[in-house]
Amino acid sequence: MSNKKIIVIGGSAAGPKAAAKARRMDEFAEITMFQKAPDLSMASCGYPYFVGGFFDDRNKLLCTPTGVVRDPKFYWNAKGIVAKVNTEVTRIDRERKLVEYTNLETGEKGSQEYDKLVITTGATPNMPPIPGVELEGITTLQSMQDADYLRKVRDDGKIKKAVVIGGGLIGIETLEALHLAGIELTLVELLPQLLVFLDWKMAKLVENYLKTKANVITKNGVSEFVGENGKLTAVKLQNGTEIPCELAVVAIGVRPNTKLAKEAGLNIGELGGISTNEFMQTNDPDIYAAGDCCEVKNLITGKNVLAPYGDLANLQGRAVGENTTKGNIAKFPGTIQTGICKLFDYGVGITGLSETKAIEAGFDYERVLNASPDKPGFMDGKLLITKLVVDRESRKILGAQVLGPGDVSKQLAIWRLPLKVN
Repeated sequence: MSNKKIIVIGGSAAGPKAAAKARRMDEFAEITMFQKAPDLSMASCGYPYFVGGFFDDRNKLLCTPTGVVRDPKFYWNAKGIVAKVNTEVTRIDRERKLVEYTNLETGEKGSQEYDKLVITTGATPNMPPIPGVELEGITTLQSMQDADYLRKVRDDGKIKKAVVIGGGLIGIETLEALHLAGIELTLVELLPQLLVFLDWKMAKLVENYLKTKANVITKNGVSEFVGENGKLTAVKLQNGTEIPCELAVVAIGVRPNTKLAKEAGLNIGELGGISTNEFMQTNDPDIYAAGDCCEVKNLITGKNVLAPYGDLANLQGRAVGENTTKGNIAKFPGTIQTGICKLFDYGVGITGLSETKAIEAGFDYERVLNASPDKPGFMDGKLLITKLVVDRESRKILGAQVLGPGDVSKQLAIWRLPLKVN
């Protein structure tokens, strides 16, 4: 019997985790990982901190806890996994069970057969469909190349004014990173509030705090990027205001990267992500998918959501690694969507449903608000504001929002446990 051939498309979070778990489950499998980018296993949630100068060594985003960079040499020597970087898979042939690929450096093309295929193609940043998006000085913060670009901006110190477009997690963390570089900043959000996963009044507290660090504009989108000689000089808002700047960071969300899957005839869900079952298996029994390219089930509402979080990608990747080698034995049941971010001296986090989402899902609920220190005053406790959303009949906690200068993470860890309010 020949060794099982496993191909993984994508080398960020879910892909490397799936490949590594498959290797632990099957020491003889032939495992190949294709990565379009030059780097592997990037700690993307660390990008703003690299840009902001919390640390200076780029390799910290790519290395193991012992400091070894996860490059193709590492994957072969430590795990027996062939990792091909700068290599794009261009087609999946389900009938012949092979993938076609192109080396982006040399142009060399090739194909490779699989017994089991794993799609972890991630997500693509949204860009506003407005004039001027091609100007120099406009970027996202989605890739290592983006992080390198913004870190160089920080280190060069030439840019004095920047606009961050989008008031979500990435936008606000980018705001902090650029603020540390001494850049004058404006944050622009089209919606009436920042951090739409929070309820309005909770988000307003965050907005008021951020206004002490930067100019914050809500209910106003960008209509045009203005430039001279191919370089960005200003951002024009929908109300006609022009904000002079030399840098614009677009952080208006991401969309699942499903082109390969769609062209191969795999099922795509209503939200635009790849559809999988509880084993992360697509409608083709030999093809699995994991990470930001997938839709996942919200365990509270039972409905599918897009949840592009690194921790979920890793959990899904582990399940896929087991299932591609041992059959469908590992389930990924879904998510309650726990997220946390740091904004200067503030922490912000949510687990489960906001009040807005509870209304959408049709729950009969009560809400509870509390403001208290994260530890006793004699231990220099810092304020945390907590909002709970509780199912009226079952008394089950549907969601918790926590923010303030105190330790948000410990509270969130407690609220996300399956507890009831007495």
